[in-house]
Amino acid sequence: MMVIIMKYDLIALDMDGTLLNDDKVIPKENVDAIIEMQEQGKTVAICTGRPASGALPFVKDLHLEKYGGYVLSYNGGRIYDVKNDKVLYNKAFPKEYVQKVFDLVKGTTITVSSPLDHKIIAGHALNDWSRTEANVVHLPFEYHEDFLTLDTEMNKLLLVDDPKVIGANYDNIHDTLEPKLHVFLSEPFFLEITPQNVNKGEGLHNLAKITGVPVEKMIAMGDSFNDIEMLKEAGLGVAMKNSKEGVSDYANLVTVSNNDCGVAKIIKEYIL
Repeated sequence: MMVIIMKYDLIALDMDGTLLNDDKVIPKENVDAIIEMQEQGKTVAICTGRPASGALPFVKDLHLEKYGGYVLSYNGGRIYDVKNDKVLYNKAFPKEYVQKVFDLVKGTTITVSSPLDHKIIAGHALNDWSRTEANVVHLPFEYHEDFLTLDTEMNKLLLVDDPKVIGANYDNIHDTLEPKLHVFLSEPFFLEITPQNVNKGEGLHNLAKITGVPVEKMIAMGDSFNDIEMLKEAGLGVAMKNSKEGVSDYANLVTVSNNDCGVAKIIKEYIL
């Protein structure tokens, strides 16, 4: 009996550990597959915790501006139309909770910061872990003594420190802020706090309203904890072989690792 594989119209891709290999570049096989699917009228969305400006340099070779791709930045808190250079959706962090977060980390070495379009602003002196994050996203860190009173729109807060310190404070921070805010670990040293109902899964639903592509016709691919919601919501959720422990439990299937071009493999099997 012949098995018919359902074909999908849009693919939503996490960056680190998914689209990018461990050298932080997109393998040529992934690039070629992504361009080919766009040539066939299919849509690509990059879904990342970074601001769009921190993602676009990595994906310039994918020609999203030519074919009409999207960047879901801040874990779905903002949707950017690359072709038309336009923000189509944005949900800001509620300022009344910034002081609350500062109170929760008082007396610790945790750095509280927020990524903006072209820099990361911090309300504490930088530690070694926050410097590591700045190097990963290629954005400069700026310390602002007046962080709490800045008249600057933020989309999320980042709490960065040694994994032992983050782990020791996680339960208190999570239990105090949820469900008013969404609190999750994207890395053991990296705690993210976003507005309520901001996650990559909700981002897919907002993208569906924009594109007309139902979530059932979308593929989502990821490897980390902040990818879980989109793996659950998409018509086909695909976890990478290199996923963090437990992430694949929420996926429909597991593909090969980011170093073995898992993205290209799924595109060839389920889109082309």
